[in-house]
Amino acid sequence: MKNLSLINATDLRDFLKGNGWVVNTAALDDELYVLENPDYARRQLVFPVQQSAADFIDSTLSVVEKFAELTGETVQAIIPRITSVRNDGLRLRVHSRYDDTTLPLDFASNLVENVEKLIKSAACTVLKPRVMHPRLSHREALQMIGHSRFGQTEVGSFIINVSCPINALDAQGSLEIDENDAPFVRQVFNTMGQSIHKLVRSVEADTLDELVRDLKESPSPLISSNMCEALAAMHDDDLANSIDIGFSWSSLRPITSAVKLKPIRIQRDYFSRIEEVRKELRAVELQAPESYIGTVERLDGDMGEDGSRSGSVLLVLLLTDEDQSVRANVSLNPTQYSDAIRAHETNGAYVRVTGRLRSGQQPRSLTEITQFELIPGKR
Repeated sequence: MKNLSLINATDLRDFLKGNGWVVNTAALDDELYVLENPDYARRQLVFPVQQSAADFIDSTLSVVEKFAELTGETVQAIIPRITSVRNDGLRLRVHSRYDDTTLPLDFASNLVENVEKLIKSAACTVLKPRVMHPRLSHREALQMIGHSRFGQTEVGSFIINVSCPINALDAQGSLEIDENDAPFVRQVFNTMGQSIHKLVRSVEADTLDELVRDLKESPSPLISSNMCEALAAMHDDDLANSIDIGFSWSSLRPITSAVKLKPIRIQRDYFSRIEEVRKELRAVELQAPESYIGTVERLDGDMGEDGSRSGSVLLVLLLTDEDQSVRANVSLNPTQYSDAIRAHETNGAYVRVTGRLRSGQQPRSLTEITQFELIPGKR
């Protein structure tokens, strides 16, 4: 078992402590970790403190085998839990009516993309709860994706493992959840688990209308249309697949809630209901008008009877709070369009525009324009 070499002494200790074992500190003088558990009388797990000890690998294997015997798990399943003891994670199992060891390549690609979208939507909900996030590019959400790792799949149904170190980000969320002092990564996975459980339970109880109403009225909605979009996109009509979503929690901060420890099953007939929730929540535009600085990329207006031009213009807007740019279409009146022409003809010119940036694929739509002007001297 070559993966045993990836286990270090402190991670093994922390894993066991997270599962109810207590260190006997008296044995540390002999450079040994001796752990005991009140649930298993007269049983001890012993291994060296120093990984350089000659019997460290053998002792580690003995500890893992004993733990597997006591818990009814397999050694192969326990080793990854030890090596990722500092991570919270997401485990997604796909069940289809075909061969469960493979997936169509395009579906697998979309699945990974939507797992990323699922994580980002939960992160955005922690940062700023709302039923529809206009964009999923908050800095902390992108940082969390950067820290997350794609793990090995497992034998059986196709499985995706994604994990992130629990202390990877020093960020604060505004959503009030069970663990208010939890690290940001824990808050994200915790929010994701609560959201999916609540959504699935509402499908099963046939209370989606009440759920949508409550979400629209809540100042801190737990579920967003973005999350529903990511989940709904994990279904393929031809595969007729269902999905189990489970979570792994770092032993550095154990979770005891039975709900959070159970995998959540999204049956194949649930996805269409989740899509309905997505549509209902997406119809709610919460984004207030904002001012943007951008450039004029293309003029698509028409000549009016009075000889002046107006109509569609393609802009590239700088999202200053996220260090990103987005393409957006805007419809301008003749005066505004005149400024757009000047900006387009002037090298390095910028415009300032105030309006409501709608969600969706690029180019997005910028509506309700209250200001459009060439920025003087901006080169």
